[in-house]
Amino acid sequence: MEIEPDLNKRILRAKELLATIKHAAMATVNADGSPHNTPYLFMHDPELKYLFWGSDTRSLHSVNVLRTGQIFVVLYDALQRGGLYIKAQNGRTLSGKELDKALAIHNTIRAKENKDPLDAEYYSTTPTRKMWAAEITNLWVNTAERDSLGRVIRDGRIEITRADLLE
Repeated sequence: MEIEPDLNKRILRAKELLATIKHAAMATVNADGSPHNTPYLFMHDPELKYLFWGSDTRSLHSVNVLRTGQIFVVLYDALQRGGLYIKAQNGRTLSGKELDKALAIHNTIRAKENKDPLDAEYYSTTPTRKMWAAEITNLWVNTAERDSLGRVIRDGRIEITRADLLE
């Protein structure tokens, strides 16, 4: 059995995903311990310290984040292969300067899609529609263990650093 050794190639692919993926999968844990997964518009700051998303506080993933503060995100392209796994903590709703920073990132994405910008009131005038953030704590790229014929027998992850993706 052989584990794919080309970490640099995996990191390069993760960088491409960060630059091109529009939607990601966010996993949270329900109160009963069962998993919950939600597709969402993927947003992050340039330093890869925070993830951002807009959501209603009554959504199940929001309820889970409010309870645990934890999320796990996967970026993956099944056609081109390669993936990036992101663990984040301290999930919370934003206001003030934190909201302004996240909203600037959101509006940059909206501008690329020829959509009008949102103002802070969009996320602050209703008690349920909020902009959220979570602090990125861990990053991994995917890898695979293969048999002698090159067939995947087990997938895995290799932890990388924020610096690996920003270089």
